[in-house]
Amino acid sequence: MRSLLVCMTVIFMVSCQNPYGTVTTNDDRSEIIKTLFQEVSNENIAYLEKVFSDSLVFINPHEQTLNKTAFIAAVSGLFDLFEDISFDPVDGDALGAEIETTTYENGITWTNIWNNFKAKGAYTGQEVNFPFHISYQWDGNKIAKEVQFFDTTVFDNEANAKAAQTKSSEKLIVLLELGVNKGFNKTLIEDALKSITAYIRANEPNTYDYNYFISKDEKSVTLMEKYLHEDDFITHVNNFENGPNMAPFFEMFSVKDFIVAGQCSDSLKNRMKAFPIDYRTQVGGWID
Repeated sequence: MRSLLVCMTVIFMVSCQNPYGTVTTNDDRSEIIKTLFQEVSNENIAYLEKVFSDSLVFINPHEQTLNKTAFIAAVSGLFDLFEDISFDPVDGDALGAEIETTTYENGITWTNIWNNFKAKGAYTGQEVNFPFHISYQWDGNKIAKEVQFFDTTVFDNEANAKAAQTKSSEKLIVLLELGVNKGFNKTLIEDALKSITAYIRANEPNTYDYNYFISKDEKSVTLMEKYLHEDDFITHVNNFENGPNMAPFFEMFSVKDFIVAGQCSDSLKNRMKAFPIDYRTQVGGWID
């Protein structure tokens, strides 16, 4: 037993002397990140241009990747969306906002920040405050990679409000009023829509809203579709015409009204000229 205890003690001591990485909170890189967020509060793009590598790889919470140029443009857009941007002070007590840098045995270094984003929406007028976590990988004293981990709902809401005020949203809403054909009821429709919905989820990531609503007498159905861009709507139409859904759809439904709401190009209208569409433009509100 004594030999086992001695062995375990030696293993523990060796593991403490040879950690996988070394964590610091007052090193140069941690200080750069602290300054970075001070300069974001000051809306100083020049500092970001300085500390981010020209070969930057930026990954946002939606797993979208941007290069340095696109990233800088996105931060400039953030300054347009919000006023009075601020963050909690970092004091190293491990109780609130913190910045720490880890250098691993293989030489790779990451700095992590946990903090709260505070600001006032420039278009909604709403005060916002939410937690975030961001990781930065280093190449020397330049940030080579940024990975974000947080909910972007606040940013999305403000962007929607801006698009509404400027009437510049690229999103489309499609509404179809459908009659239910003879031989179909709510149960049969629900069963048939399972495969249609599954196909759209698998093949149309930018069809971000797709809902059928049936009337009490089960004779009418409203279909509501939302697309991030008109190109996504065209993708949906191409899939509908050339995929497995067109035949079962028209077996169940007859189209009474077909409305496309939002900004529509002549190219889109030409593509859809075979359909009796009522095009409508935005005059107020916003599109989620």
